[in-house]
Amino acid sequence: MSEDLNKIRALIDKIDRKIVNSLNERADLAKKIKKAKASTQKKDIFKPEREAQILRKLASNNSGPLTTLHLQTIFREIISSCLSLETNLKVSCLGPQQSYSNLALNKFFGSSVEIKFNNSISDIFSDISRKTVDFGVVPIENSNQGSIKETIDHLIKGNGRLCGEVNLDIKHCLLSNEKNISHIKKVYAHEQTFLQCNYWLNENMPGIERIFTTSNSAAVKKIIKLKNSAAIASKNCSPVYKVNILKSNIHDSADNTTRFIIIGNHNINASGLDKTSILISVDNKVGALNNLLSSLSKNKISMSKIESMPTKINNWEYMFLLDIDGHVDDKIVSRALKEIQRKSSFYKNLGSYPKSI
Repeated sequence: MSEDLNKIRALIDKIDRKIVNSLNERADLAKKIKKAKASTQKKDIFKPEREAQILRKLASNNSGPLTTLHLQTIFREIISSCLSLETNLKVSCLGPQQSYSNLALNKFFGSSVEIKFNNSISDIFSDISRKTVDFGVVPIENSNQGSIKETIDHLIKGNGRLCGEVNLDIKHCLLSNEKNISHIKKVYAHEQTFLQCNYWLNENMPGIERIFTTSNSAAVKKIIKLKNSAAIASKNCSPVYKVNILKSNIHDSADNTTRFIIIGNHNINASGLDKTSILISVDNKVGALNNLLSSLSKNKISMSKIESMPTKINNWEYMFLLDIDGHVDDKIVSRALKEIQRKSSFYKNLGSYPKSI
């Protein structure tokens, strides 16, 4: 028995050595890519469309027993580590450490990038506008609470381009220095989080004082030295900030997912499975919106999202955010968008980017 175990462990050690050698070979090739791009003066070291193609190919070639999620997680870190040898990629997100935005950033970019933590979504868009970072990560919608209005307002007003998206499962925990929920008199969290946990809080902590913070990890940081206080955040905050998990999974819906977008100053090439986001407004005439949307159905283009919002210019005037399948460089998408632009009183293409992996 022990002899068989030793043989298996020896084989694992042998495979590990091969993996290390292969990883270093890959890293050497990453350095060569940097030199090749330098000679052609190409500055777009990080290419989301290329990353998406690699991860999709891994999924299609995976025969197990590793799950596709495990394999993609491993390779995301491999890609991130190799990329760090090519460039010092700087990415902005809501902080502090272990915020959900931080987790979304790591899921998309891996952990080998430089992170700039900000206190507001506005600050992240400012970073992109001033080009002090390469990319920013901001939440745009939650599966239960809908769109993040602040993000959409900045998309309307700002110049940032959509370069990618990532979906993150949100699992809220109640964290505290205390060891018993009965000792808690105040709960700190982001405003959206209170909405996502409203039923649980009403049932289990009726009348509890709720205090808003800029992010959930900021809430945890706030309560570290406070008595009789708790924060709602990810379980990842527990070991980092050395607080107790009083209760896990306190969100009201089992399916609680937030979609984050990656913003930058880049136009992204087609990956083969893409999405395009646009903002439009139409004249207040009967059938105007239907006429505009017919450009999609006529060209057999699927629309995954449409949302109306006030223009904030004139009363009862609305703008629409649309997500459609395909890339602006696709002929049928390009044709449909040109038709939509002609029919719109306002039109803004926010960018084409790979669909979330």
